Amino acid sequence: MHSLLFLTACLGLFSCVCTSPITYESVRGTPYKVSYDNRAITINGARTMLIAGAIHYPRSTPGMWPYIMKMAKNQGLNTVQTYVFWNIHEQKPGVLDFSGRANLSKFLQDAADAGLFVNLRIGPYVCAEWNNGGLPAWLNQVPNISFRSHNEAWESAMRKFVMSIIEYVNPYLAKNGGPIILAQIENEYGGNDQEYVNWCGSLVTNELSSTQIPWIMCNGHAANSTIETCNSCNCLDDGWIDRHRHDFPDKPMLFTENEGWFQPWGEAVAIRTTTDVAYSVAEWFAGGGSYHSYYMWHGGNNYGRTAGSGITTMYADDVLLHADGTPNEPKYTQLSRLQHLIADHAEVLLRDYSSRTPLPYWDGAKWSTGTQQFVYSYSSALHFVCNQFDNPLSVLFRNQNISMAGQSVRIFDNDLNLLWDSANTSGIASDNTEFFPVVIGPLVWKTWSEPTESNLPVLTSPNPIEQLKITNDETIYLWYRRNITLTPLQAQANTIIKFDTRKSNALLFFLNGEFLGEFDNHDHNQGGLTATIAVDLSTFKPNQQYSFEILSVSLGLDNGVWENNFEYKGIVGNVWLGGQSLINDTNNPWEHQKGLVGEYFQIYTEQGSSKVDWSTQWTKGIDKPITWFQARFDLDHLVREDTNANPVLLDAQGLNRGHAFVNGNDLGLYWLIQGVCQDKTPCCCQHAQINCMQPTQRYYHIPSDWLMPKNNLITVFDDLGAHSPGSVGLVQRVVLP
Repeated sequence: MHSLLFLTACLGLFSCVCTSPITYESVRGTPYKVSYDNRAITINGARTMLIAGAIHYPRSTPGMWPYIMKMAKNQGLNTVQTYVFWNIHEQKPGVLDFSGRANLSKFLQDAADAGLFVNLRIGPYVCAEWNNGGLPAWLNQVPNISFRSHNEAWESAMRKFVMSIIEYVNPYLAKNGGPIILAQIENEYGGNDQEYVNWCGSLVTNELSSTQIPWIMCNGHAANSTIETCNSCNCLDDGWIDRHRHDFPDKPMLFTENEGWFQPWGEAVAIRTTTDVAYSVAEWFAGGGSYHSYYMWHGGNNYGRTAGSGITTMYADDVLLHADGTPNEPKYTQLSRLQHLIADHAEVLLRDYSSRTPLPYWDGAKWSTGTQQFVYSYSSALHFVCNQFDNPLSVLFRNQNISMAGQSVRIFDNDLNLLWDSANTSGIASDNTEFFPVVIGPLVWKTWSEPTESNLPVLTSPNPIEQLKITNDETIYLWYRRNITLTPLQAQANTIIKFDTRKSNALLFFLNGEFLGEFDNHDHNQGGLTATIAVDLSTFKPNQQYSFEILSVSLGLDNGVWENNFEYKGIVGNVWLGGQSLINDTNNPWEHQKGLVGEYFQIYTEQGSSKVDWSTQWTKGIDKPITWFQARFDLDHLVREDTNANPVLLDAQGLNRGHAFVNGNDLGLYWLIQGVCQDKTPCCCQHAQINCMQPTQRYYHIPSDWLMPKNNLITVFDDLGAHSPGSVGLVQRVVLP
């Protein structure tokens, strides 16, 4: 029977046996109705099991999207979830951009073409460990604004952006036959401004009701007109399911973020075990969840300057699809098996909730019944036998002695045939990939040094100006300069520079262009700090005037944004040299230069490369701060043609810290900082750390649509000084059969 006719026949008749899950392919191109009841989201009245994963469109590229969608569909997803990122769409007030990685309509179309529904999380505050939580930095300059609160300036700006997005995505709404079936307002609101929450609800009820889809609010206060959802590591074990069923008996249970977590700089790579993710997902469906989304499903990359404070370029790598697009085994396959099983039994699972029935467990001497071993049974089709206890034990179910691993779920059919075991990944190969060089021979570099003084426009002030007031985050760099006359006490071998700055910020100090030293803080946080570095000024003569230069480098704006809170960068107070304050001196004002000369001329592009005089004696640029390197490369003829499935990566070994560009595209911040293993268990959902004292991130993904077969241009700006550029290479990560 035709799928659409079959769905119509099932309307209101949940006893019908649906042999396959509802997907967008079932309703594609024809207006359809989305609603919900106490059990699930409904499509044309039929309860629908939504198996979703977060895929952020700007953390990948248009050339990657069809491949990622195909992998998602094959892995068992029927829904894609994404935030909408305000600060890539409106980088300047009133100027909306939907090009390149911001091409949201193409992303939605690619999801539709793959047969996937979409959950569009508009926010517009998104957190997401994204630069400034997704908010444009120019909002800081809006008079009287207080973010995420019942504040006229904020609500006016938020409303305008949300309405513009709704107008833009209108063709992709379910009412027009498109894939968007859910939307989200706000994100993880934990504040106490109930008036603001009510305003969000009224916006949904009144001005957004024309969307004709349900709206959600996650992991915090939710308006009455929205569905509250769970963000967690395990929404059953932490009690969320029981609370939700008690507090909102008329609304379904939706799990928007099953956390894969993210990777900060300076920490060893942290992982969440496959068995724990599998246990969490299985318990969710056992307990009656009808929407589940991995956060993230595809880890994605923070290309350009999009990472939040202290976050690596590979945003979330230990998830089902690695940041570079390769499957993360055994997670990918183990959860695929579960998702196809859930989808095949979706109709039975969604008939009603199952009650939790305690099971006896063997305590070593007798069978005892506690609270951590139980079964959820759905009709005569599926039985979820669960053990919440940390250690292995045996449970008794239907007079069968069943051995259970600690914190695990086993799924049986009615004849007690084992269909799936969260703790058993046998037969699934771990990451079966290898790296192969894709360029024959070393890269032939040329070099150019960024000047500490230039003819670019400057802004003059008696005191240093906070960075974002000048840059609006349109560049991560700001030069501070002023003249100083060294005193005899300052012209010493161990002179202290003291300064007021911010977390997740780097500052490089120069005198007459000579590098003195560097300070950086890479906390995933925000806030002010007063720091010091010791520098050697003994080679400079006292009582002579010099140019004192500071290059401020933002290491990401923190994603935590709340009421009466602003993020700042650069110098945010005083600067002292050898105990002498360098502010409030009208005879020696500060100059501020926005960005780098190399950025201004875009020397990382074909057109801009010729605007500076490159030197072929590139070895003179080794270990020299604020230095550019450039080379060309052809891809080897042995490169696998599918560079989405077998991605090409920059091996940054030999570099220090900076940004790399391929054919004018910014791969994001590279940093060879060592990843330290913590003494305690890693944060939140993670269980262990690997690659201790290795670089937190060595390899950087080059999207397929940024590469050409021949004559590719690679440009590197290393702010700290590259140690061994000759060691830099390009490799292809090949997924082996």
